[in-house]
Amino acid sequence: MALLGLAEINIRKRALHAAIPQLQRAMRAQARRVEAPFQLALVYRMLRRDDEARAMLEEIVGQFPAFTPACMAYADLLMTDAPPSPQRALEQYEAVLTVDPSLQRAQAGAAASRLRLGLFADASRDFKMLLKSKPNDPHLTFLLGTALHWQGSYAEAVTAYKTAINSLPAASPLLPVRLWNLRVAYLAQHGVYPGNLEPRYRIASLPVAAKAPNQFTDIAEHVGVAKLDRGRGVAWADFNGDGDLDLFSVGIQTQHGLFLARNDRFLSTASAAGLNDARGGWAAVSADYDGDGDIDLYVTRDAWEGAATNSLYNNDGTGHFVDVATAAGVDDPDDSFTAAWGDVDGDGWLDLYVADGITGSGAANKLYINDGKGSFADQAVLRAAADGSNSLGVAFGDYDGNGDLDLYVANVADPNRLLRNDGTQFNDVAEATGVSRPINGSYVPFFFDSDNDGDLDLFVSAMAYYEDFVTSATTGSRGHRSRSYLYLNEDNSTFREYAAELGIARAFGSMGAGFGDVDNDGNIDIYLANGGPIMPRFEPNALFVRRNDGYVDVAADAGVDNLGKGHGVAFADYDADGDLDLYVGHGGHYPGDLWKNSLYRNEGTQAQWIHIVLTGHPPNHNAIGAQARIYSGDRSQIAQVHSGGGFGSTDSFALEFGLGNRNRVERVEIRWPSGRKEQYGPFDANQVIRITEPEQK
Repeated sequence: MALLGLAEINIRKRALHAAIPQLQRAMRAQARRVEAPFQLALVYRMLRRDDEARAMLEEIVGQFPAFTPACMAYADLLMTDAPPSPQRALEQYEAVLTVDPSLQRAQAGAAASRLRLGLFADASRDFKMLLKSKPNDPHLTFLLGTALHWQGSYAEAVTAYKTAINSLPAASPLLPVRLWNLRVAYLAQHGVYPGNLEPRYRIASLPVAAKAPNQFTDIAEHVGVAKLDRGRGVAWADFNGDGDLDLFSVGIQTQHGLFLARNDRFLSTASAAGLNDARGGWAAVSADYDGDGDIDLYVTRDAWEGAATNSLYNNDGTGHFVDVATAAGVDDPDDSFTAAWGDVDGDGWLDLYVADGITGSGAANKLYINDGKGSFADQAVLRAAADGSNSLGVAFGDYDGNGDLDLYVANVADPNRLLRNDGTQFNDVAEATGVSRPINGSYVPFFFDSDNDGDLDLFVSAMAYYEDFVTSATTGSRGHRSRSYLYLNEDNSTFREYAAELGIARAFGSMGAGFGDVDNDGNIDIYLANGGPIMPRFEPNALFVRRNDGYVDVAADAGVDNLGKGHGVAFADYDADGDLDLYVGHGGHYPGDLWKNSLYRNEGTQAQWIHIVLTGHPPNHNAIGAQARIYSGDRSQIAQVHSGGGFGSTDSFALEFGLGNRNRVERVEIRWPSGRKEQYGPFDANQVIRITEPEQK
């Protein structure tokens, strides 16, 4: 026991490393006792050596199932560590309750586990039982409100949220979130807010929703694409070569969705197409990597859940796929998050960049260079692109206008990287160009021309705390610690941050983001797919339409403010009516946080438009990396063909331009991925222009 006593002294002194050998010796000396291994597990936990702590606690609870402190520590670890395991945590809490049925902390843990598993009625029952002895507990009443909210019992949820509010001091920092959740539940119950809600339960200040220039209708259920899962990346493409846009969708550890267009609906064909892969995925980026004229798919895994191999699904030309990732050398066994396609070395073959290391594993990002023979080699180190941070989002774009693709990498806890492509390798110029922020909470980036000045600007979304989102949403305040950044390209070499000036600096939990001119006025708009991992977070998506003086959120009026914890965002004119429609992958972090994906059909405006479909010189058939600049009256616009960006998703490869009231495009300038430049036009508005790259001389 002396060794154990010495170790406990060192633990109190925070000399944790000194305590480890003492505890290990105590374990060997007293192999049948639980105290030393339990203390060692706690030390590992304090040192963030979580794998060792988990293994130690698992061994202890197997050997000493009646030792409640270890059983509770193990259950709590299963609830909080990555990847979380609420099912195993529930089993552990239930085991504790067989030993001590009155242990309220175990009862609360079991109730929280059931909430995360989607067992909402059971969770509500458990929280109600706990509240019999603690009727005004501010945390338990809030969780009861959450469980009832998920259950669809909105009237009861409103009552529980009121109790949670009553249980807090007037100046409590927890109050805004409780008031917000009460608002969401009250709206669900009554369809209006504040209605007859007592003044003390109302949010004191709430900005008036802006009027949308056009409306959207969620038709996912009607056309057969309302996939229910923890939705992640999505991709639009013609996967079977029939000329219609099809849809691919992935979710965490669930079957993929492949939806082929059939008249006005979609046919679910994942199983028949060879895509019945229950491992699911995170990113869904499509490209014709082998140059055979059909669209292939790359899917990443397993991000926050840990390490797992990725898939490269090769399309045989008929819409049937085979996973060739291992044979092609792109299976990447690390904790991959998103990915993007682009020809970084200018040889015509599409290369692949993958963001790794999100769990803090230290895994470096991969840059897979295509050899043109069906195989890839990771040249991230060779080309100075092997970022070893906690990388999350990636996007290609030629920001400096020199004809090759540069790369932006968003890191969740480190400065972001802007990797300028110098032809043979990359050089990180993020600090020099002023685009390294946000430092904490960066999520997904994309390149686009925000100000219509002919160069690519940069948007980076961020994950804000729920409290910050609520404060920002209810007061309109800006400048929070984690917010989106909008960098405008000033001279193809530096950027200036304009988010606050342009009205897009509010705090959001923006896990997904995408861009497109949804009202065809000639300005590019931004869609944010919002949320966060906790079950009580109910945050609507946002649609910022660009007006001359900045951006305005019109999501509520436009009908695209879904609460479903959005991730994948992909735009396409799937119904060929001249306006951009939107598919969003919805779903949260935990197994019970399930939402249906949405297909928002754009109901249109009277504005004019023109779409340009480029066919590149083989092997880059879809001309990924090509830029088109159009001139119409007194305005010019630029767009780039891309695959990836945002939450690892793929817009249609068409370049869709809104023209406002202009009915003609005088000139179209194309810079092909090969570097060749061509001019075309004039063209009348309201048509799809198909341009094929001329044969090289």
